[in-house]
Amino acid sequence: MGGQRILSLKQARRIALAAQGLSKGRKVQPVTARKIVSAIGSIAQLQIDSVNVVRRAHYMPMFARLGAYDTKVLDQLLAKPLSPITEYWAHEASVVSSELIQDLRVWQRRTWIDKSDGFSAEQHDLSDRVLEYLSNNPGSSARQISQALDVAPVGEKKHWGWNWNDTKFVTESLFAQAKILTLGRNSQFERRYALAADVVGTQQELDAAQRHEALARLVVRAMDALGIATAHCVAEYFRLPVRAAKEELAQQARAGLIEEVQVAGIAEPCYLQAGTKIPRRIDPDLRLLSPFDSMVFNRRRLEKFFGFEYRIEIYVPENQRRYGYYVFPMLFGEEFVGRVDLKADRARSVLHAKQVHYEPGVDASVEAGLRAELDRMARWLELERVEIGL
Repeated sequence: MGGQRILSLKQARRIALAAQGLSKGRKVQPVTARKIVSAIGSIAQLQIDSVNVVRRAHYMPMFARLGAYDTKVLDQLLAKPLSPITEYWAHEASVVSSELIQDLRVWQRRTWIDKSDGFSAEQHDLSDRVLEYLSNNPGSSARQISQALDVAPVGEKKHWGWNWNDTKFVTESLFAQAKILTLGRNSQFERRYALAADVVGTQQELDAAQRHEALARLVVRAMDALGIATAHCVAEYFRLPVRAAKEELAQQARAGLIEEVQVAGIAEPCYLQAGTKIPRRIDPDLRLLSPFDSMVFNRRRLEKFFGFEYRIEIYVPENQRRYGYYVFPMLFGEEFVGRVDLKADRARSVLHAKQVHYEPGVDASVEAGLRAELDRMARWLELERVEIGL
């Protein structure tokens, strides 16, 4: 290993949790827009998902890191022109730092909607009409654009097996190309499209020669967010090609920007930024992380670094699920100690922990921490009480 540092798994876990903003207890104080932007900037993305069993996925990571906050503040930031955050493709569809748009644009791999090469003449014409319409009507959904431009409704045409009409097809392609972006979403959770210049200002499109510089920046941001990582972890964070990520990590290691280390129990080389401090402790604050939290969306990393096996079972038939439908991993200090199948039953004003499963050997005192966290979450969700059990 030629003089490589060897870190223990505990040290690696502390570095990872600190990088993700999960090392210090949450303070009871107002959560400002600035704090939200800073927290998002540190992890680079909030994954978006339409499932609303508890609360939309992109709202949950800020609660886990900052405590109770007004989600309207996040909505306002996303709806504001020239905001420091917006929506784009990252790990998946995500809230991201606006400054990352062009870098992600040249490296995101959604070529199935990225290219307009396969557009028909009719779709090219519609693309131009959409851009013109949005120049005068920023913040419009695909449905509103269809109605305004008198495009055939959904159901009359299909693209890639989805029930998309031409407007949806064109807007998704323009969005993937970062020609249009979003001013948040409406109450139906539809993207509110606008010209990219109206969302993030005029952007200089990167050419092929600048592509490597974009990769280098994305690798740095992934390392910032991960703290310590294998090449696969870095690539997976923004869905970068693994080989390209490996080559860039090696180059940055040679330049002394990052350090290659060995972590006990992990066969692959790991990387951390030069000068990274290892936290001495992680505050014993019990948190429930949503299934799409950036701390847990890389299941392989979670198992490798934390010994915690986790799978989303939303699409698993009910009689085959092990832990439930919408299961939140339970983080206590520097260990994942269990999981909770949660549902916000709004009709009864109940936060329902339908199933709770603890890892083997977990101390019973964790139950008090779980109950306190469920109570905090219920208050934040404006639900009257908590129920545990089926």
